[in-house]
Amino acid sequence: MPLKKYPDFSVLMSVYKREKPEYLDEALSSIENQTIIPTEIILVEDGPIPIELKKVIIKHKKKWGNSFKDIVLEKNQGLAAALRLGTEYVSTNWIARMDSDDISVPNRFEFQLKEILKNPNLAIVGGQIKEFALNINNVVGQREVPISQNLICDFIKWRSPFNHPTVMLNKKIVKKVGGYISFGNLEDYYLWTRIIANNYNVKNISDVLVYMRVDDGMYSRRGNIKNIKYFYKLRRYLRRKMLISTSEEFIGDVIMSINIILPVWIRKKIYTIFLHNDK
Repeated sequence: MPLKKYPDFSVLMSVYKREKPEYLDEALSSIENQTIIPTEIILVEDGPIPIELKKVIIKHKKKWGNSFKDIVLEKNQGLAAALRLGTEYVSTNWIARMDSDDISVPNRFEFQLKEILKNPNLAIVGGQIKEFALNINNVVGQREVPISQNLICDFIKWRSPFNHPTVMLNKKIVKKVGGYISFGNLEDYYLWTRIIANNYNVKNISDVLVYMRVDDGMYSRRGNIKNIKYFYKLRRYLRRKMLISTSEEFIGDVIMSINIILPVWIRKKIYTIFLHNDK
């Protein structure tokens, strides 16, 4: 039987000065060890980076040649701006997101492309993650997200229904809804909301696609009071698009306000035990 023809796709990443070179090296290597290799890698350097990170990029760029596009920003502009710019350099219609310190499982892209073959009109195909600390064998938790469209629409009322580092995105649809927009640390949640509000098809698969690196700093960042205005703004958008009710908007605002003022150690307990299914 002839081999299935999978759609061409690109990997989109951003890296900035605080990333550890060995983490970036592992992330890029996990792309190169896939059962299905991407057409290209688009990597955005979000501001000046140390020479050690540059060396890792040069090492991998040698393997890819012109299929590795290294976009350099003079100043750090944040993840949303970097991904927005990187999207403009993508030559395919499918974009696989990847963070610069995570590790994709070897058949991640194959899983997602099989779903796209079944339904080419999908806007997002995401999956599950396992969280690890220091090394991939030290799994400390996992974040499970719903699979079906209906469950995703219920989940988005309260939390982001996709694991951002796992998603494969339909570029045409992403651009139709405005692409990545700077929105505190909620640029991904805001993008999913606009896609779902415009009635596009989305899904997650049940398989773990990415091992996500975590540290205690993650729980501090989730309590950053600077981002609460974006959360309130997002909740208002959800209500205007009739994805949540007025009472659901109020309840969500109260829960997030409490989350912001909690001590970091309590927030960590809540996330690891109840939200991220700590194993």
